[in-house]
Amino acid sequence: MLTVNSATRNARAGLWEKAQGLPPASDSDFFGTNRRPPGVDPEYLKIISDTSLRTRLIDSGIAEGLQSPKGPQKIPSIIRLYPNFDAPGKEVAPRANGRAAATPRTAFGLPTVEELDTLLARIRAVEGEVSATLQQQVNADIARLKRQIGDLEGDEFERAFHELDRALATRKALAGQVREEAFKRVEADLAFAPRKFLRLISREPKG
Repeated sequence: MLTVNSATRNARAGLWEKAQGLPPASDSDFFGTNRRPPGVDPEYLKIISDTSLRTRLIDSGIAEGLQSPKGPQKIPSIIRLYPNFDAPGKEVAPRANGRAAATPRTAFGLPTVEELDTLLARIRAVEGEVSATLQQQVNADIARLKRQIGDLEGDEFERAFHELDRALATRKALAGQVREEAFKRVEADLAFAPRKFLRLISREPKG
């Protein structure tokens, strides 16, 4: 006679087999701010259209929902599989005075203030390192032209002014490259836990 534990293991084994047969998710399947989790084996990222199976996999600790269509959205539903059956579980809100307490925001994968501060500080630090490399020459040109403009007149002034304008435009364009490279470096640091919240932040610099 099967015990409760053995029955549970058998049920999970059956679900795991079904999960492994699901089609794989590629980078192009992720939509909007959703991104492929760094460092995850591609074989554990799956597309699933069966909502009932999706719910059972998540409730069994086999899968974590990464992307789910809302309303009329025509985007794939994506899950991440956990071979040790230790996927993040759903938090059940305790009841207080007969009313359900509010679900903690961390249950929805949102960062705490401290985690967000840590992440932003890391991004700024890495941006400083990247900027020092990418913008070194253009910053030197801007500084040189600013010094020269005060002493120039006529055609030479106009030429230097236009050169400065072009250099400033180049530095602005580089800002996007700096931000993107900083995100890539932070995302690649598997030991830095707050990197998982990068998906909540726009990679586009303001302005």
